[in-house]
Amino acid sequence: MKSTLRSPSGLPRRSLLSLLSLCAAGTGLAACSGGPLWQATDSTDDSSSSVASPAVSAPPVPTADASGAVALESALDGVAATFRVGPATVQDGYTIVRVEVSTDSDEELTLSSTFSAPSSPYSMRGMRLLSLRQSLVFPELGDRSDEMFDEISRLSSVEVFPVFEAVDDGVETVELFLPSVGVAVGVPVVDPEDAGFKVGEMLSVAEIDREADPGPFRLSSLVVATDGSYDTDADEDSTTVTVSGDVTFGSDSTELSAQADEVLAKVVEQLTLYPSGGELSVTGHTDDVDEEDYNQDLSERRARAVADRLGELTDLTHWDTTVRGKGEAEPRAEGTSDEARAVNRRVEVELTPKNPAEATALSATATAPSAPADTSSTSAGQVPRSVGPVGTGADGVDVRINDQTVHLSMESVTRVGDYVTGSLLLSTQEDVNITVSLFALPDELQILHWPASFSAVHNPTLLEGGARYLAANYLDAEGEYVPVTNRSVREIVRGEAMRLPIIWPYPGGETITLDLPGKNLAARLTDIPVAQA
Repeated sequence: MKSTLRSPSGLPRRSLLSLLSLCAAGTGLAACSGGPLWQATDSTDDSSSSVASPAVSAPPVPTADASGAVALESALDGVAATFRVGPATVQDGYTIVRVEVSTDSDEELTLSSTFSAPSSPYSMRGMRLLSLRQSLVFPELGDRSDEMFDEISRLSSVEVFPVFEAVDDGVETVELFLPSVGVAVGVPVVDPEDAGFKVGEMLSVAEIDREADPGPFRLSSLVVATDGSYDTDADEDSTTVTVSGDVTFGSDSTELSAQADEVLAKVVEQLTLYPSGGELSVTGHTDDVDEEDYNQDLSERRARAVADRLGELTDLTHWDTTVRGKGEAEPRAEGTSDEARAVNRRVEVELTPKNPAEATALSATATAPSAPADTSSTSAGQVPRSVGPVGTGADGVDVRINDQTVHLSMESVTRVGDYVTGSLLLSTQEDVNITVSLFALPDELQILHWPASFSAVHNPTLLEGGARYLAANYLDAEGEYVPVTNRSVREIVRGEAMRLPIIWPYPGGETITLDLPGKNLAARLTDIPVAQA
């Protein structure tokens, strides 16, 4: 079966590389019930410096057994449980996956709302099927909830069968995101007769929501630089480099700043990927502070200044160039806050190459760095200081949440194509009530993609030099950017660690650094090894 890529009407499918300012050291801490929501119990004098660490190696990545199941060792409400995921199979236009849940504990468990989405409690709508090598994500479509309350014990396991749109013919393996459990990678896609369960029967009782947009949706990547100088937004046909007006120009000025050439070098990098050239559009934008006519003129003159300088920095002979200004007419972020206005002051340089495949051919010959880049330089290469405790992924760190100590750790991540996936582990000696707002982003990041009302586990990010990699996300049928993370969280229960699985774009290197930049929760875990799927 062939799957058709879907996106909301009028909204582009894009792979977004956004580099906006983030002053982690100056971020305030939210309060809860009059007291601090979290506080560090460890500290560091200079968390931004790189410290040589002993070599670390990732544990083996679980692989499918003879029945086609990938085993994830996880937990339900603090009790150890095993989730055997797979195989997947395609029939009647749908992909269906078997998930068996078991435990060796004497306690009696249920799935309850483990896999639910905010709008669909006691369902599996929080699950997502992924084809990471195709950068595609498929939402779960079933509404059946019977199995969510079936008993799981030493004597009885539970099987559930989430349903998704059919993956493409020829796809041999997929990934399954299970909220609060983990990400099963390398789940085999088999013929229905080899699935080991009655595919037609399971589809007939799945209560499929046929009104929901089944996708698939294109994954995009949001990468944030600490100096706020530019962002790059790329899809299959074009690339837009957005240059920050505050970094490239002085206030109310059309004179390029001393830093402008460093920023415009990022545009030049994109231009050199396409020797055959194409169409080049340079568009200026302003905030809404001054009069409309003044802003229109300023945006046009800034666009012209950028276009002229690009012509001096590189050969634009093969590029058909258009220069224009939009004034305040097309804000990138709504509102009149300082953060929104800073985002709106920008110049966008859009490249539509004659031969988009030229960039693919060049990238195919490039190799990812085997170690993190040197972070001793200034500007975009500067690693921001952590505002929370710092430790290795294996050792973890302690933080205080609602007056209780919670231990954070991450053993490893797994690379699949251009992405890595891992789970943040949270363990405690006492039950701790939390909400998903604990994992909110700082305002200057939230405002770009997500309204204040949007909740998810946003905060775990990856650091590489001065770049911050946020969770991979996609534009859903309602026009919201949805990260591939938990949309809700459960109580942290004493016992086995709670797991918060996340998928990020791969930043390169043999190890990664996990950073929670700190609005309501801050910490940093270093030297986390990357395993290859």
